[in-house]
Amino acid sequence: MSNETKIFDSHIKHHREAHGMEQRTKWQTLKVQEVVARQNSSLTTGLSPSEVEARQKSHGGNILSLPLQTPAWRRFLSQFENPLVIILLVAAVASFLAGRPTDSLTILAVTIVNAIIGFVQEQKAQSAIDALTRMVKTECQVIRGTDQPRKIDAAELVPGDLVLLSTGDRVPADLRFCETKSLQVNESALTGESLPVEKITEIITEETGLGDRRNMGFSGTLVTSGSGKGLVVEIGDRTEIGLINALMNRTENLQTPLMARLENFSKLFGIWVIGFALLIFIVGIMRGMDMTEMFMAAVSAAVGAIPEGLPAVMTIVLAIGVKNMADRKAIIRKLPAVETLGSVTVICSDKTGTLTANEMTVQTMVTGSGFFSAEGVGFNPGLGHVYAQDQRNPAADNDLRTLLTAGVLCNDAQLVHGKGGWVIEGDPTEGALLTIAAKASHGVDDMRRSFPRIDVQPFDSGRQLMVTLNQHESDSYIWVKGSMERLLPLCSHAWKNNAPAELDQAEISQQVHSLARQGMRVLAFGFAPWSGQQLPEMLPPLRFIGLQAMIDPPRPEVRDSLAVCKKAGIVVKMITGDHPATAKAVADDLGIPVGQIPCVTGVDINRFSDEELLNATRQTSLFARVAPEHKFKLVEAFQKQNDVVAMTGDGVNDAPALKRADIGVAMGISGTEVAKDASDMILLDDNFSTLVRAVEEGRNVFNNLVKSMVYILPTNTAQGLVIFLAILVGYRLPITPVQVLWVNLLTAFLSLPLAFEIAETGLMDRKPRAPDAPLIEKALVLRIFVVALLMTAVSFFVFFYERRIMGSDLATARTAVVSAMIAVEFFYLFSARALWTKMPSLSPTLNPVLWPCLLATVALQLSFSYIPFFQKMMESAPIDVEAWAVLLAVSATVIPIVEFMKRFR
Repeated sequence: MSNETKIFDSHIKHHREAHGMEQRTKWQTLKVQEVVARQNSSLTTGLSPSEVEARQKSHGGNILSLPLQTPAWRRFLSQFENPLVIILLVAAVASFLAGRPTDSLTILAVTIVNAIIGFVQEQKAQSAIDALTRMVKTECQVIRGTDQPRKIDAAELVPGDLVLLSTGDRVPADLRFCETKSLQVNESALTGESLPVEKITEIITEETGLGDRRNMGFSGTLVTSGSGKGLVVEIGDRTEIGLINALMNRTENLQTPLMARLENFSKLFGIWVIGFALLIFIVGIMRGMDMTEMFMAAVSAAVGAIPEGLPAVMTIVLAIGVKNMADRKAIIRKLPAVETLGSVTVICSDKTGTLTANEMTVQTMVTGSGFFSAEGVGFNPGLGHVYAQDQRNPAADNDLRTLLTAGVLCNDAQLVHGKGGWVIEGDPTEGALLTIAAKASHGVDDMRRSFPRIDVQPFDSGRQLMVTLNQHESDSYIWVKGSMERLLPLCSHAWKNNAPAELDQAEISQQVHSLARQGMRVLAFGFAPWSGQQLPEMLPPLRFIGLQAMIDPPRPEVRDSLAVCKKAGIVVKMITGDHPATAKAVADDLGIPVGQIPCVTGVDINRFSDEELLNATRQTSLFARVAPEHKFKLVEAFQKQNDVVAMTGDGVNDAPALKRADIGVAMGISGTEVAKDASDMILLDDNFSTLVRAVEEGRNVFNNLVKSMVYILPTNTAQGLVIFLAILVGYRLPITPVQVLWVNLLTAFLSLPLAFEIAETGLMDRKPRAPDAPLIEKALVLRIFVVALLMTAVSFFVFFYERRIMGSDLATARTAVVSAMIAVEFFYLFSARALWTKMPSLSPTLNPVLWPCLLATVALQLSFSYIPFFQKMMESAPIDVEAWAVLLAVSATVIPIVEFMKRFR
C-alpha cells in the first residue's frame, strides 16, 4: 500500500470517527433475514407507503452534500485575474499618480462594474447548467407495498427499501443483496478495481475490505450484467461514496476550448497593448509633446484597445445556447459540447427509437403450423386482432399459444393501462410481445402466474439472447428468445402441432430474410424441458418454436432532418443490431443512401483490417448486426479521417464509444445511467431530429460568438488608431481615457442582442466548420479593419468639424467624437445581427432585447452629453442639433459598407 493510500485511509477513518460512522452496522456480516428484521422490511413487498413517508422525514433524502463552493468574494476577485483587466487597473493607478484622480476613479469604477457583470453572468451560466443537470434524474426500481416493481427518483430512497437491479443500472444507495442472478458490478468508481465483481448473498466476515464485500452493493457503482435484489441499508452521505464525497468535494471549473483560446488571446493581446501604448508614448516624446499628456495618451490607447466586455458577452452567448438546447429537449452535460456540435461532420445514429418511433408492433408470427398476422399499431391490445392466413382459429392453435407464451415469459416489461392509455414499462420490443399476446386473448398476467420464474439470464448484446427458467405445475422449462443467427444453432428440433418435429434451418433462414426485407425486426424463440432449479452454464438442445416479426415505423420528422443534414454537409450513418435486410428496408424508407457497399455487418468489422474498415466507412451508410464494441471501432475509423463524430447510444456497452466520440449522445428515455454518464449530451425524447436541431443550435452559438467579436473589436481598434494618428500628426487627443471606457462599456452593452439572435438563413446549408479553423475567417477580419477605419475616419471628421468649422472647445469636440463612435456602433448593430444575411431579410421584432438595448443606449448617450453629473465625471459637454445631424449622417454609412462586404466571402 502506498503512502498516499495510507494517508487517505487515515483521513477516512478520522472522518468516520468524527461523524459516528465507525459504530454503524457491519451489514455484510449479517444474514439476509437479520438485515430484513433490522430494517423492518419485507423481501416480497418492501416498505409500506406510510413507512416510506415516515423514514423520509427521519432520514432525509438520498442525496450527497453539495460540493464545497468557492466563496462569492473569491469568485468576484477572479474577474480581475484577466491580463487585460490587470492592464486597466495599472492604467487607473497611473492616472492617479499623474494627477488625474477623476480619470483614475472612473477607470476603476468601470472596471468594477464590468467585473460585476462578468461575475453575475458566470453565476447565471453555471446555475443554468446545474439546473439542467438536475433535470436528468437517476431512477431506480423499487417494490413498495405490493409485489409489483415501480420506478422512482433515486433521491426518494430510504433505508429498508427493496431495490431491483438489472444490466445498465447504477446502484442508487448502499445495499445488502438478498438475491442475485449472475450479477456483476463494476466498482472501479469506488475501489479502483477495473474488473467487475460477481455478487453473492452469503455473509462475509467483518474484516473483509471494501472491494471484497461481495454481498454489498455500493452507491454510484454500475451493474454490468445480470440482475439482483437488495435492501437499502445506507443513503446519502452515509454511503461509502458519500464518505469520500465529503472529503473530496470541490468545485470543478469548466473551461471550454474556445475559452482557453480566448485566454491565450488575452495574454497575447495584453502584450500587444502594452507595446502599442509604449510606442505612442515614445513617438509623442520624440515629437516634443508634453510628457504628462503623452502618458495619458498611452493610458487612453491601452484602455481603448482592451475589449473588456468580451468575456462576459461570450459567457452570455454560451449560457443562452445551453438554455435553447434544453428547450429543444437536448441537455448539455459538458459545456465544450456546445462548441463541438457546430463542427460535427458525421452522425452515427441508432435505428430503433432514434430514427424510428420506438412503437414496436408485432405484425407477423411464424410457427410450425403456419403464418399468423396482426392488425393495429402501438401498445393498445384493444386495437386490432390476430388472424391466421389460412383462416384457422388462432385462439385454438397450440403452436401459436406456445410462441406467445415464450414471448411473455422471456420478458421483463410490463403492459400498464394509465390515464394516457396503454404504456410500456421497460423495453418497447418486449412490450410488443406482451401486446400481441393480449391481442390474441391470452392473459399476460395469467401466463406469468402459471409459469413463475425461477432463474434468468438477462438479454446481453454480445450473446443476443435472453434465457429464463420457469416452473409449470411439477415441471420446469427453459425459454429462450433472441436473434435467429444465435438461437437457431442451439436448436435440435422444431416444434409443430404441439410436438417435436424435424428442423429445416434453410427454410427458417429464408423466412427471416423475407420478413427482414419488409423492414421487420425478427425475433426467434425456443424452449426445452429442464429438471434443475437453476439455469445450466450450457443450454440443452432447444425446440425451435417460431418467429415474431415486428415493425417500428420511422419517425415522421426524421426524413426532413436527414435532408437538413445532407444540405449541411453532415453524413448520417445508421447503426443497428437488426438484420441487414431490415436495416436496408428502413434506410430505403427514410431515404438514407446506402453507398457503394450496401451494408457492413459486425462480422465484416471483425474480419476487416484497419485500412479495409476505413474504406468501408467511406463506402456505406448502413451497419447491421452491430455490437457495442463495433461502435467504438467505427468512431475511431471516422476520427482517423479527421471527421468530428456524434455517436448515439443507450446501453452499458455503448459507454466506451460515447466517451470516444467527439459528441457522445445518450438517450434520455431508453438510455442506461452508464450511457448517460459517458455522454456529452442527452436527448430527452430519444429523437434523431432533436440531435439535428442541437447541431443547428451549436452552429448558431458559434455564429453568435463570432458576431460578438466582429462587432466589438472594431471599436477597440479604432480608438487605438485615433489616439496614435492624433499624436503622429501633432493634434490634441480626440478622446480621453474615461471617455474611451464609456465607449467600450456602451459597445459591450449594445452587443448583448447578438447573443439572442436566432439562426440566420442558410446556416445549415454550409459545410461544417473545421475544428482547427481560425475563430474569425479572413473575410471577417477584413470587415473588422474596414469598420475600424471607418470609425477612425468618422471620429477625425467630426473632431475637425467641431474644432475648425464650428469653433467648438475641446470638451465639445471630444463629446462629438464619443457620440460619433457610439452612433457608428448603433447603426452597425443592425447589420451585425447576421454575418452574411442581408439586413432587409432580418426581422426587427424577433430579437427580444434589440430595441430595449438600442433605446437604453440613446438615453445613456444623451445623459453623457447633457446631464451635469456625467459632464463633470466624463469631461463632456452639450452638442447642438447640427452636430448631431452631421455625426449621425456620416456614422450611418457603416450600414451600406458592411452590407456590400457581405457579398464577398
